[in-house]
Amino acid sequence: MFQTPNYTERIGKLQAAMTEYGLHALILEPGLEMLYLTGVRWGKSERTFAVILPAKGEPVWVLPAFEEMRARELIRIGTDIRVWQEDESPYQLIVDGLKARSVIAGRIAMDDSARFFVFDGIRKLAPKLHFVSAQQALKTVGAQ
Repeated sequence: MFQTPNYTERIGKLQAAMTEYGLHALILEPGLEMLYLTGVRWGKSERTFAVILPAKGEPVWVLPAFEEMRARELIRIGTDIRVWQEDESPYQLIVDGLKARSVIAGRIAMDDSARFFVFDGIRKLAPKLHFVSAQQALKTVGAQ
């Protein structure tokens, strides 16, 4: 019999691994890792759609405003959903989401499939953050 994955449990394990590895947050774009950890299946496009998984606290979702209704139907964990309009920076919303989880400095993990323009947009707005690969933490929880 098929059992529904417990995404809260998976994220809890990831948060424990993040603490062990000295990570303050992990940022994911759509892909297998996002699907495994949150149940959200989304395609990558030129418009940034991301989830911030902090070492402490609930996820923060950042997505285009015109996709909000569809995204809300898919998001199963986390209620902090931040939408950006075409004339706004999704990277500023990501940085604001990190700040909302008290992450203003320290190590931030990104999965290896994250696109450079997303990383670069965040990095320019948050120079106190140190970006590292998320692979070790993701592997720990079976997301690899």
